[in-house]
Amino acid sequence: MDRVRVALFNILAARGIEGAIVVDLYAGTGSLGIEALSRGAAQADFVEADRRQMDVIQANVQATNVADRATLIHSTVERALEGLGRRYDLVLMDPPYTQPFPAGVVARTAELGLLAEDAVVVVGHASRVEAPAVCGRLVRDQDRRYGDSSLAFYSVHGDDA
Repeated sequence: MDRVRVALFNILAARGIEGAIVVDLYAGTGSLGIEALSRGAAQADFVEADRRQMDVIQANVQATNVADRATLIHSTVERALEGLGRRYDLVLMDPPYTQPFPAGVVARTAELGLLAEDAVVVVGHASRVEAPAVCGRLVRDQDRRYGDSSLAFYSVHGDDA
């Protein structure tokens, strides 16, 4: 996963992370959101359903000195989406690979108005799973493979942008 994270942030660096508002859905340890903060993101919201993982995220944001720019949300992603109430420049998702691809969650980010202009949604998924070309108003721009893991990049295209 470290190799995939490095590759992800090398790709995102070209778009610019400085000052970005980020949400880390299915946050796990919080590593993706913390990496974004360490690279200059202004704020990161971390959404995680598992209480033990929330404790890990809390410890990690404290240890990396980014707690002042982090908001932790203990909730399922589906429930949290309804109440986020801000627009994100970058949506990061690394759901468990044992679950189906979260196409509905990807689509809901746009439906709920959670995406800033030129936002990108990145979904980590098992390489054996095909990332849908379209999720609601979002279109897959690329799907990069790194061994057993892949990263699908989505954005709003056309008249919906």
